[in-house]
Amino acid sequence: MFRLLAFALRIRVTLVYCILAAAGTVALGQIGPHDRWHVLHAASTNLHNLTDGHLATLVTSVFLTEGRVNWLWLAGVAILFAVAEWISGWRRFLVTFSAGHIGATALVAVGLFIGIRVDWLADSLAMAVDVGVSYAAAAVAGSMIRYLPMPWRLGWAALWIAVVAVSGISNPSFTAVGHAVALSIGLGLGALYLQRDGSMLRHKAIHATSADRVQPSPQLSTL
Repeated sequence: MFRLLAFALRIRVTLVYCILAAAGTVALGQIGPHDRWHVLHAASTNLHNLTDGHLATLVTSVFLTEGRVNWLWLAGVAILFAVAEWISGWRRFLVTFSAGHIGATALVAVGLFIGIRVDWLADSLAMAVDVGVSYAAAAVAGSMIRYLPMPWRLGWAALWIAVVAVSGISNPSFTAVGHAVALSIGLGLGALYLQRDGSMLRHKAIHATSADRVQPSPQLSTL
């Protein structure tokens, strides 16, 4: 029982997210299509909601899924999150999760705003439904380069860049741009974590060496 509790505490953020996401998914499945449409639009981080000041959608949107639920995808995301939180700690995981979701959403919204204002994009995109955890997942996946040995880092980054690129080519949309932005945020954070952790290790090594040097020599006993 103690080990199970310790395990749950190590992945506390992931567990809370999974419980709330599962509850939101089940709740959406219990209502009709018309009500579901209204719920998704009210919770969406689309340009219309954000410019109207509905910033709570930055939280609510991450727990909902549009269209048919892909439980296999959600299970894969849960495993990714659990591994990332276990390795990196809940604080760093939560920072990466939030930066990917909120950062990509904000930058996509700015791009849509500019594109619509200059008539490059259709006005209807301001009302498009944009919910889900894929931006956060892309950022978390990118940040994992910090915890891979050197020969695997480039391969990991190349793999996810290829996944995002293929997804964007097969289904070009503003969400594809969001995935690319979120992955870039994650890769950048991974590099930042790597540099910060390296600096901390060097600082500790220097401090330990200095402490050894200033230790007084043992006194010789006299008869």
